[in-house]
Amino acid sequence: MKKIIPNFKSLVFLLWFTPAMVFAQGPGSLFVDAGPDVFADCAAGGCADITATFLATFDTSGLTYSVNSVPYNPPFAFNGLANQLNPNIDDAWSNVDNLPFDFCFFGNLETQFQVGSNGVLRFDVDPGDTGPGSNGWSFSQNLPNNSNPTLGEANVFTPGHDIDPAVSSSEEIGYEVLGTYPNRVLVVSYYRVPLYSAACNSLLATHMAVFYEFSNVIEIYMQDKPSCPSWNGGNAVLGIQNNAGTTAYVPPGRNTSDSPWTTTNEAWSFSPVGPPTYVFEWLDSTGTVIGNTPTINVCPSGASETFTARVTWTNTCNGEVVTLTDEVVVTQLAPYSIDLGPDIDSCGSGSIILDADPGLPNISYEWFYNGISQGPTAVGNSTFTVNPPNSGTYSVETFDLADPTCIIGDAVEINFFLQPVANPPVDLFQCDDGTNTGIFDLTVNDANVLGAQNPADFNITYHNSAFDAATGANPIATPAAYPITGTIETIHVRIEDLSGSCFDTESFLIEFLPATAGPMTDIEVCDQDSNGIVTLNLVLLKNAEALNGQNPSSYNVSYHPTQADADANTNAHPNPYDVTAPSETIFVRVESNSNSSCYATDSFLVTIYIAPAVTTPTPYEICDELPNDGFGIFDLTTKDIEITGGNPDAVVTYFTTLLGAQTGGFPIATPTNFANTNAGFQTVYARVEHVSSPDCFNIVPLDLIVNDSPALTDPISDYFLCDNDGDGIEVFDLTSKDAEILNFLVNVTLTYHISQADADAGNAPITPADVYPSGNSVIWVRGENVAGCYTVRSFNLVLGEVPDFVLVPEFEQ
Repeated sequence: MKKIIPNFKSLVFLLWFTPAMVFAQGPGSLFVDAGPDVFADCAAGGCADITATFLATFDTSGLTYSVNSVPYNPPFAFNGLANQLNPNIDDAWSNVDNLPFDFCFFGNLETQFQVGSNGVLRFDVDPGDTGPGSNGWSFSQNLPNNSNPTLGEANVFTPGHDIDPAVSSSEEIGYEVLGTYPNRVLVVSYYRVPLYSAACNSLLATHMAVFYEFSNVIEIYMQDKPSCPSWNGGNAVLGIQNNAGTTAYVPPGRNTSDSPWTTTNEAWSFSPVGPPTYVFEWLDSTGTVIGNTPTINVCPSGASETFTARVTWTNTCNGEVVTLTDEVVVTQLAPYSIDLGPDIDSCGSGSIILDADPGLPNISYEWFYNGISQGPTAVGNSTFTVNPPNSGTYSVETFDLADPTCIIGDAVEINFFLQPVANPPVDLFQCDDGTNTGIFDLTVNDANVLGAQNPADFNITYHNSAFDAATGANPIATPAAYPITGTIETIHVRIEDLSGSCFDTESFLIEFLPATAGPMTDIEVCDQDSNGIVTLNLVLLKNAEALNGQNPSSYNVSYHPTQADADANTNAHPNPYDVTAPSETIFVRVESNSNSSCYATDSFLVTIYIAPAVTTPTPYEICDELPNDGFGIFDLTTKDIEITGGNPDAVVTYFTTLLGAQTGGFPIATPTNFANTNAGFQTVYARVEHVSSPDCFNIVPLDLIVNDSPALTDPISDYFLCDNDGDGIEVFDLTSKDAEILNFLVNVTLTYHISQADADAGNAPITPADVYPSGNSVIWVRGENVAGCYTVRSFNLVLGEVPDFVLVPEFEQ
C-alpha cells in the first residue's frame, strides 16, 4: 500500500530519470517500491533483508546538467497533439504560450515558451518575433552560441535544422500539456516535417521534446532524423543552452561540427546535476526510523511485521515537497501457516468464530484484540469467539512447543455494523384536481421505514430504481419536494447504517391522478329460487371495475341508491346487498383516501331474471328393433313441454353430461334425432334457460330407456290340417302355435290377425283364436310385452287333400 503524505505542497509527478544509485520505474515517475513481501526463515534466526528502490533527484538551481542516452521508448505519440502550430509556414516562431507549471531551466524559473518551425524551442520569449522568417535557418557554428540568431535565440534543439512545413499538408508541429498537477509534462513534437529544398523535400523528420514538471528533466526522442548535405551543409545540432548562449550541453557526435549526421530511434535526457534533493528512510511498525539505506536487515516482532519505505523529495526551484511511502510485510516462515481468512464486515448480530488451527498437534496459541492479549498462551486454544459489537483487529500468535522462538500468526479486521430493516412504506397519493401540484414529500415515509429503529443510527435515501437503491447510487436530491414523473411512479427507499455497509430496501408508489369511476357495466343476475331477491357481493363483483386499475389502497369504493347519495356519500349500501327484481340502478362512488373531495361517480343497472321452473320428466321409453342391440332414436324435444310446463320464456337444450349442462358447452346438436350412446339406458340433462338470460337456468335429468321387442320364433312352421270333407275349410286352433312362437318367452301376449296391417296396429285380432275356420291362408301373429313393444311374424295355414281309396274285400283262404 502506498501513501502520499503532504508536506508543504503534496504532489506526485511523472519523470524519466536513470540515477546512478537506484533504478527508475519509468518516464518521469517519482516512486518508491518497498519490494515484495518477504518470509523470514525461523530456522535462520527469523531475520531477512528488505530492499527498496526509488527515484533519486538532484538540485535544479545550478547551471550543470548531465547528458545521458536513454532507451528509445517515446512516452507519447508524435502526432495528434492538441495545439497545432505554424501550419504551412516556414521559418516561423509561434505565438507565446504560457506554461501551466513551474519549470526550472539553468537556474531560472520559466513560465512561457515559443516553438520554432526549425525544430527549436525557447523560454526567453519575444511576443513580437513571430510569423514567416522569424525563426532563422542558416547556421554553421557549434553550441553554445550567441552570435548567430538562428542559434542564439533558441534554448532547446530537438534537433535544430532547416525543415519546411510549407511544402506538406500532412506534417504536424504541435504541443500539448498532459497530466494533472503535479504530474504534468509539456510535449513538443515535429511529425513527418520535410527537410528544406526541392532535392530534400522527400526526407521527413520526426522528433519530440518532453519537459517534466518538478524534476525539470528534458528528454528528446528522434524517430527519424535524415540529413540534406546539399542544403546548408546538412547542418543540424541537438542539445540545450542557457538564455545567454554561453553554456550548452550537447550529446557526443550531435553538434553542428559533426554534421551532416543522421539517426533513427535515438533518445537523450538532460538532467540537472546538484546535491541530492531526496531523503530515504526505513520505518518499523511503530513508526520509528530504523535505517536510511535502501537495503536493511530486519527481524519482525511477532509472527509478522510491516516495514515502511519512505522517500521525501524537495524541489529546490520552488520549494515544493512530496513524500511517498510503500510497505513490505516480513512474515516468519515456519513449517506451518496460520490463516484467519479475509477481513469481515458483519451486518448480523451473531458471533464470529476465528479458527487458527494449522492441523498440527502441540501448537500454542495466544489471541489479541487490538493488540491486547486476551489470555495466556495455551496449547490447543485454536479458536476464538468474537462477539458483537466489538469491532477491531483480532490476531493470533502461535508457536510449536518444539521451537518456541518461531512465532507464526495472522490478523483479521472485524467490523460489526447495525443491520437495518426497511419496514413497509405507504403509497402516496395526490388528486390531480387542478389544485395539487404533483410534488411529493417522500420523507413522510422515513418514520414508516424506520419503525422502532433509532433514527440516529441510520440514513434513509430515496431512489428511482431498485439497482440504485441496492447500490446507494443516485439518491433523489430533494426527497421532500419530489416532482412525480408521469402519473404513477415507483420510488425505492434505502435504509443503511452510518457506515454504509449494511442496508435494506423497500419500495412504494406515488400517484398523481384524478379519481375515476368505472366505466361501469350493467349486470344480469339469476334468481334461482324465484323469490324476487338476489344477494350480491358488490365489493367482490364490482370494486375492480370501479377502480379500473387505480390503487385499491389509495381509494374507497362505496355503493348508493341514488346519484345524490353517491355525490354526498350518504346511505351507502351494505355489503352484501339484496337487489330486488325486476331491476335496480346502483350508483358507485370512488373516493381518494387522502382527500374526500377527490371522487368520481358512475352507475350500473342490475337486471334480475327468474330461473324457469322445471319438472323432472318421466322416463323416455322406446322399443328396440330386433336383434335388440339396446340402441334407438329419440326425439328429445317431445319432452320440452313436460319439462317447462309450456313456459314461453323457457329455452331447452340437452346435454349428455351434467357438467356440459352446467357450463352450457357442447349441447346435443340434433335433439330431434338423438341416438343413445349407452345401450339400453342413458341419462341426458335438460338445461332450461331464460330466453333473455342464458346464464339463468335450471337443470333436470331425463332418463332414456330402450326396451327389447319380443324375440318371437322366426320362421314359424306352417300349420297343416287335412281337408277331411274336401270342402276346402277346416277349423284351426291358432293358440296351438303359442308355445312354438313364444319359445319360452314370458310376459308376452300373442294375438292373431288376418293382415300385417292389423297386426302392426293391433287391430281386429282373430277371436276366438282357438276355433278359427279357414282354408289355405296366411296368419299374422303379434307378440307384445309389458313394455308395449311388439313383434309381428307370420305363418301359413295349409289344408291337405285326403287321398282316395278302394275298399278291398277280405281275402279268405
